[in-house]
Amino acid sequence: MKKIIKQSNLVWVDIEKPSEEDIQFLKNRFKIHSLTAKTIIPSIHYPDLDPFRNYLFLILHYPHYKENKEIKILEFDIIAGQDFLITTHQEDIIPLRTLLDACHASKTRKDETMGKGTGYLLFSVLSTFLKDILEKINGVAADIDKLESGLFSGHEREMIKEISTLKMQIIDIWRIVEPQRMIFESLRATGVNFFGPDYKHYFNILHRTHRRIENGLKGAKETVEALEETNQILVSLKTNETMKILTLFSVIFMPLTLLASIWGMNTNFLPFQATNRDFEYIVLIMTGTFAGMLFYFKHKKWI
Repeated sequence: MKKIIKQSNLVWVDIEKPSEEDIQFLKNRFKIHSLTAKTIIPSIHYPDLDPFRNYLFLILHYPHYKENKEIKILEFDIIAGQDFLITTHQEDIIPLRTLLDACHASKTRKDETMGKGTGYLLFSVLSTFLKDILEKINGVAADIDKLESGLFSGHEREMIKEISTLKMQIIDIWRIVEPQRMIFESLRATGVNFFGPDYKHYFNILHRTHRRIENGLKGAKETVEALEETNQILVSLKTNETMKILTLFSVIFMPLTLLASIWGMNTNFLPFQATNRDFEYIVLIMTGTFAGMLFYFKHKKWI
């Protein structure tokens, strides 16, 4: 599906699920290089910035949340010339669609986004893309705060899954963000060389935003690892406490079991055997043994 927006001599072409016919249209209309044309359709698992004589070619990746909160990595490509911008992608890229729909719906927004040339339009697209990722990082930070507040609520085992899920989200976003560092570092020089020194400030803003995302991810990763470690300690303590109680009860009942076994022996010389109150005496001995062991454990502060 192809969408085209025009503003003066600037044209923005967005293509979702590009076909061979779309690629041929780009080659004929915008004179894109055959190497670029071959790269658009197959998925590329690494970001790239390739300057050509009449345009810049960028390959970026976007973290898309699926319904189960897992992250799917979506690729989208940008071809930025002096009077055109081309965006291609196989699936819906939400921040890109949001900006595109806003320019379609509002002439004011279109003039604001496209009225300052391709360099500013490229900045707007990349800025929207980075801000969307930054919002996801803020969402991760909010989830971390919820986990932290519930850390000592007594649901340590249930939190293991939540912490693991959040940790995987951070790792998946990091796999997307970290390799794109070189793109935004290179744009500070390549973008200025192509579009002119007036755009230096804009590309510096993009680089700083990307650094904020990286720093936010690093902080989230360290915090989640600390929460995971603390939660694991709490689980271990609770398990150890349970094992301690079970062990103490086992030790307490061992002599009682021994006494019961002794008086259960088939002999003629057991104590109290000839009395009418033998059962009461045996129970009294076992109760005294039980109380004595409890007193001893309490004295040793084992319970």
